Amino acid sequence: MPKTIHSFAYRVSRFRADFHLLLQTEDRQPVLLDGRCTDISEDGLGAQFRALLEVGSIVNLILTLPTSSTSLRVAARVTNRKGDFHGFAFIFSSQREREHVQRYIESLRSSKPSSSK
Repeated sequence: MPKTIHSFAYRVSRFRADFHLLLQTEDRQPVLLDGRCTDISEDGLGAQFRALLEVGSIVNLILTLPTSSTSLRVAARVTNRKGDFHGFAFIFSSQREREHVQRYIESLRSSKPSSSK
C-alpha cells in the first residue's frame, strides 16, 4: 500500500497506515479489543474495531508501531464513529509518548513521495 499524505481538513497531515493495535476500555471491567489502524497523524489515528465505542469515551491504545519493537500505551478520546471505523485523538501523558509517534510519522513522511490530494 503506498504511503501518501491526504488532506482531511485536519490540523496536521494524516498518513495511510496498516498495522494491528489493541484498545483497552476504561470501564470498571476493562475490555481488550483487537483493531486495525487505517490512518495516523501526530494528533490521533483512525482504526477499525468490531465493537462500537461511544464517542467521547476515553480508552487506552496499545500501539506497536511498524518502526518499533516496543509497545506504547497512549490514552485517547473517541472523536467519531462511522460503522466499525473510529477516530481517536491522542491524550499524551509525556513528551516521550509524543516523540515516539512523531518519529513514526517522520518515517512515513520520508519513505514515499507525498500527495496532498
